[in-house]
Amino acid sequence: MPAADAPVVPSAHGQPVAPRFQVHAYPLALRLVSSLLQVLMRADLLCASALVVAGTFTGAMNPKPPALAGWLVLIALGLFGLNWLIRWLSAATFSIEPSQFVLERRGDRFEIPVASVESARVWRLPLPGAGLSLRMKSGRGFQYELQVADPLPVLDTMGKEADHPLTAFAHARATVMRQRWYYLALKFVLFPLVPGIIMFQLNQRITFGGPFAQYRMYGLWPYLQSFFTYWAYFTALLVLFASIWRVLAELVAFAGAWFSPRQAGGVRRFVEVANTVLYYGGFCSLVAWKFLQ
Repeated sequence: MPAADAPVVPSAHGQPVAPRFQVHAYPLALRLVSSLLQVLMRADLLCASALVVAGTFTGAMNPKPPALAGWLVLIALGLFGLNWLIRWLSAATFSIEPSQFVLERRGDRFEIPVASVESARVWRLPLPGAGLSLRMKSGRGFQYELQVADPLPVLDTMGKEADHPLTAFAHARATVMRQRWYYLALKFVLFPLVPGIIMFQLNQRITFGGPFAQYRMYGLWPYLQSFFTYWAYFTALLVLFASIWRVLAELVAFAGAWFSPRQAGGVRRFVEVANTVLYYGGFCSLVAWKFLQ
């Protein structure tokens, strides 16, 4: 299946192949549910992170993350699973043929005559992601809302107006900000190990007298629990730290797309580079500054 921005290419028989786009087709109610699950999941993780940061080191002899934070993480995983299930159930393809638009969703096929579609509008509130809605000439909306990471090539292929700032914002985000799972693993699993190991080893030397003294005195499990406590603390701290920079980055990127849609890609690239530098370099600088106090 061609990518979202792939041109129409001739088939082996010389006939043009209708462009097809991977989308998620939601009834309005299901889109609202998916959006709510996404918001709750992120709020849940932020609350759990705040609890870990505020409640782990409270003067106790054996500090550990609050139990409530663990329950919140489990709830977030449950919300993620429900949202993933909704996305799986809503997976569809949207084909653009010369005389009709075709939506195929889990065995159902909807053929929409081009002449019956008045407009295609980008979602004003991009939740659960970027997407578009079809407005029919009858005045009614199409029964499914189409979530697509990059609405621009879809709108261009449909021949609909695609110069709205929100379209430029979504296009820049989809083409520049392509995060893979291993990037998130580096950011929130491996990178917290750096300050976590440093502080854990300092604690081992100061409290127990050596890098493995707690292990020799109390065994492997308490030693691993102590290590996990420091890793969880810095992971939570970095989640909050990253969230602050992400909010600021999205505001700057949105403002750039709104005031100059043609420069949205350049603004997004600048924002993502700055965000990466501030996340890794800024946090390391803060830790170093704390040590030097």
